[in-house]
Amino acid sequence: MPSMSYCMFENTAGEMSACLNQLEDNLDNPDFLRDMNQYERDGIMELLMLAKRFARYESRLNRLQDQLLADNSEFVEGFESD
Repeated sequence: MPSMSYCMFENTAGEMSACLNQLEDNLDNPDFLRDMNQYERDGIMELLMLAKRFARYESRLNRLQDQLLADNSEFVEGFESD
C-alpha cells in the first residue's frame, strides 16, 4: 500500500529501518544475497543508490530544520510576551 503524502517520510523511515536491521543482521552471512530472488537483490541495490542520493541533501535539510526551529522559537517567544 503506498504511503499517503502526509506520512510518507515517517512510514518510509520505519520501512527503511527494518531493511537496515535485516541487512545488519545478515551481513556476515555469505548466502544473504544468494538466498534472495532477483527482485530483492535489485531492490537492495536501488535502496543503496537512493540512500546515497538522499544523503546529498543532508546539509540543506539541516539548514531548513535549523531555520524552522528558529522560526518556531520566535513564535513561542512572541506568544509568551503577550
